[in-house]
Amino acid sequence: MSNSNNQLDLFNGVLLTTEQEKEIATWIERQAKRAAEVNDETNTIMLMLDRAGFVQNEDYKSNFEVFEVTKEVDFGYSYNNTNYTKEVTYMNAVGGVSLITNCIHEGKMKTYNASVSRDGDKLMCTSVTEQYRYYKPSSLYTKFNEHNERKINELARTNKESIAIKNVIAKFRKQYPEATVYASTDYYRRSYQSFPIVKVKFASGSEVSFTLGYSDDYENVRLHKKYDAVSESTEALMKRFNNQKAK
Repeated sequence: MSNSNNQLDLFNGVLLTTEQEKEIATWIERQAKRAAEVNDETNTIMLMLDRAGFVQNEDYKSNFEVFEVTKEVDFGYSYNNTNYTKEVTYMNAVGGVSLITNCIHEGKMKTYNASVSRDGDKLMCTSVTEQYRYYKPSSLYTKFNEHNERKINELARTNKESIAIKNVIAKFRKQYPEATVYASTDYYRRSYQSFPIVKVKFASGSEVSFTLGYSDDYENVRLHKKYDAVSESTEALMKRFNNQKAK
């Protein structure tokens, strides 16, 4: 190789071709351009949030940063034996903008950082919207507040239900000391959403389950399902019905 086509890296003791030096320079330039573009995008999103009413560090946060990195980077391709490694210094951009959303974890209210993206003059954060699409910043602000308020109400309702379930279980255990009484869940057929129930299982294998009452009286439980482990013949059923008193 001639000296005109190669350069000696004295630090690493690696001989690089002119083409390799150009490849490295182009890569470093591309990283700097990307960092600048991401920085501009982050500032644009933050400005849109500010104008819509979001407050930084209260409603949203940014962990975006640009910094200089020095590390070994792989270049070229292994399939044609052009791959090589070179230590380079370049500008790196990491992080982004996220909304500070409420979430319930292990029965407690927590906050979750939900990322925000932009498309033109609209923003998207699927953690606080029902649909996977971009919204006007003002509409996203409304969705954001509705989501956080909904989580607060959900936790309050869950806590009230938990207290009611404990009281109902205690009541049934006192009424039916030989039975096994415990909390469980069932699911709505259409939405597959779960809801709490209380089960009373008797020694015979028969059991009855109850759903909680309405929000103003959760402990006023309602019959949900029943299972009779003892089968009854049609003749016995008819006799029992015949002996029932008229209403």
